[in-house]
Amino acid sequence: MNKLLITVMLAAVCGGVEAQEVIDTTSVNAKLLTAEGNKMPKFKSGTASVMQYLSNNMKYPKEADQNGVEGRVIVSFLVNKDGVVCNVRPARVDLRFFDLQKMSEKTGKSEQALRNHYSKLFADEAARVIGAMPKWKPAVFQGEKVGAYCSVPVTFAIPRFTNTRIGR
Repeated sequence: MNKLLITVMLAAVCGGVEAQEVIDTTSVNAKLLTAEGNKMPKFKSGTASVMQYLSNNMKYPKEADQNGVEGRVIVSFLVNKDGVVCNVRPARVDLRFFDLQKMSEKTGKSEQALRNHYSKLFADEAARVIGAMPKWKPAVFQGEKVGAYCSVPVTFAIPRFTNTRIGR
């Protein structure tokens, strides 16, 4: 079975929230990372589990694949105190086109319109899959389960040196 080539790394930019109070993410990170007994949110067995989940569930946008467009989406989300992923938002999208100018001339669309279109395709797919993730182990701060914001970079890449298209 083909798999989508995705690079995923959990960012250390996570901060906690309790109920409706938002805690300063910088100070919480420092405390979560250094204080004994405190834990960051974790998906199953860690980063490898996130990569496996995304590889099994992500679909490379067909139009982007056909036109040789690659992308990287930073997805921000909250792992609440029950471990549920919510508040999923694509925070940033970076694109790489094989030949943007040629594509613009061929389609009659402006380069900016093409950037916007493909950004949305990648952002929507990354957000869809992150939002559908099973429960995580929530963050623990001072002995209490708390919500924590996390960011995951997701890279959509077309393998260059193989005849096998991954995730298609």
